[in-house]
Amino acid sequence: MTLKSAILLAGCLSSSGVAANAVNANAHAGASPAAAAGAEEIMRPKQSRYLRNRKRHDVRRGAALNRKLERQGRRKEDIDLTAEDVGFWTRHLQGSIPDLTPKPTPNPTDPPATPNPTDPSATPNPTDPPATPNPTDPPATPNPTDPTSTPNPTEPPVNPTEPPITPFPTGPAATPPPTPAPFQPTPSPTTPSPTVTPTDSPTFPCNLTPDERAVQIRELMSSVSDPALFDDPSTPQAQALDWITNEDAIEPILCPNQIGDGCSRGGDVNPLVQRYSLAVFYYASLGDEWTQCSAPSDFSDPASVAAADAACNRVVTPFGVSNQRVGATSTQAWLGPDNECQWGGIACWGDDTPNLALCIDQLDFENDGLAGTLANEVSELTSLRFLILEQGTISGPIPSDYGDLERLLILDMDFNELTGDIPDEIYSLTNLQQLDLNDNQIGGSISSKIGDLSFLTFFQIDHNQLSDTIPTEMGELTNLRIAFLSDNDITGEMPQEVCALRNTTNPNGVLGVLVTDCGGPNPQVSCSCCSSCSEG
Repeated sequence: MTLKSAILLAGCLSSSGVAANAVNANAHAGASPAAAAGAEEIMRPKQSRYLRNRKRHDVRRGAALNRKLERQGRRKEDIDLTAEDVGFWTRHLQGSIPDLTPKPTPNPTDPPATPNPTDPSATPNPTDPPATPNPTDPPATPNPTDPTSTPNPTEPPVNPTEPPITPFPTGPAATPPPTPAPFQPTPSPTTPSPTVTPTDSPTFPCNLTPDERAVQIRELMSSVSDPALFDDPSTPQAQALDWITNEDAIEPILCPNQIGDGCSRGGDVNPLVQRYSLAVFYYASLGDEWTQCSAPSDFSDPASVAAADAACNRVVTPFGVSNQRVGATSTQAWLGPDNECQWGGIACWGDDTPNLALCIDQLDFENDGLAGTLANEVSELTSLRFLILEQGTISGPIPSDYGDLERLLILDMDFNELTGDIPDEIYSLTNLQQLDLNDNQIGGSISSKIGDLSFLTFFQIDHNQLSDTIPTEMGELTNLRIAFLSDNDITGEMPQEVCALRNTTNPNGVLGVLVTDCGGPNPQVSCSCCSSCSEG
């Protein structure tokens, strides 16, 4: 039986019950007791016959439905609603119909009716326990005021599996049961959609998403390094790019599309360039293996940064410069969250040179375990005046790009493992005063361009693999005071132009120390004006 059929059936049964109650009410309201009793007797058989017919109809309908469903591979018992469900909905809907029975108005002058103690249908004493109805008897509507209102023993029993339909009592002392709430199907549980609070669009540093910032930093650094090197994660350039993009903890963050705090050379250069170039130098010289000032193991962990800072005590060599400087006595670990001017072994220009403020002035390490190779990117540090990288194991050639360091006063990289020639570009550093490359493996010869270094006062290239002769242009170095040329493969005769620079001449020059391989029985260099000779 479908849900719709069950509800219609329950409604019909409920209507018949209400009609019966209405007849009883009319009997009590205006009819004589005999007429009321007659109406009661008429309605009771009708109700009983209706239930019997309804049941037989359901049995026949159910049997027909079973035959039909059996042909379709189903049975009536497989359907959700059964006869028990019909009974339930009948009672439920019948109980939800309000009692429309008019209540009789007792006559205050009439004496109260005295129930017959022998009449089982009389109103029971409130103190007596209620009688237990026979489940096989059909439900009857006892009339408390009618002594003849008793169940008919000849009525056929109602199906014991179907609960009886109990109409509302209509007696004056009866209390109507509470009206249950009308049935409403239980909706399927639903999960309410979360309320999304509108928020502003997320903001990112530099007004760039992390991906956009990474792309722009790579584009910016592609003007400093060969971008092909970024694709090999083992290169110093790729490591420096990854660090400055993803791990650098400096605050405020540096932006590729803005000129922030740091070396901008008067607004012409993004401060990221200097910081990146020093990071390349760090990774190229195997900074994680330095004896001090190596980077923290965790750039964002304050404890790791503090431990790395405590392991750094490198300060730059003081040269008594007249300008203000930043970081000359600072000893923070490299790649830490501070401005790079605070890293150990670095000093920067001060505020008295606004166009160079916070630009690197001195890079100074001596016997600190530097190894690897020299990074080309150092040539981007054009504010640099002092490049001192002594007593390490740096190998490879001197980058020719170092000729761009036009402010360089001192180039000191002695006691390393440098190879190759002295690049001609180094001789274009016209402000250079000290060229100190002794104790390496540098080959080639002294270029005739050496005469362009008019401010050179200290020239030390001993203990290398230089060959050929000493150029006469060296005699143009009128400020030269010390020259160590020994322990090489240089041959020939010392030019008279160089001897004229000696401080023993008249007029006196300023060249106080001149040393070549002019000693032994077979000297490599013939020198009558040298202050000292080595046997080569």
